Amino acid sequence: MSEPVVRRITLDYRLTRFDLPPVSSALIVGRRASIGSKAIEKALQEMMPGMFVRLDLEHPIVESILIRASHLRAVPQEHLLRSILRQVEAVMDATDTVHLDLRFTLHGTEDIEL
Repeated sequence: MSEPVVRRITLDYRLTRFDLPPVSSALIVGRRASIGSKAIEKALQEMMPGMFVRLDLEHPIVESILIRASHLRAVPQEHLLRSILRQVEAVMDATDTVHLDLRFTLHGTEDIEL
């Protein structure tokens, strides 16, 4: 008689608090994502009016990026988009929606004439 088969399932949990808005910096929405960028934009506008901007793109994978408006004041849009796209092109396809968390560190010096 054979021994009974023992099956085990390991559950790994990571619980985090739901924050508003549910997007910290940006969402990159693929061209064939299950939910469109206009619907996401509408939901974000309901929760946090004026905090996010939708940038529609001419890109083979990415339809648009919903990004925190304050980030566009910190970094010129063309530089920020180029950098984001360079990073996500390697890891996403047109069906994905990718959450992006950006951290900014400003370094500077200033001479003051006395």
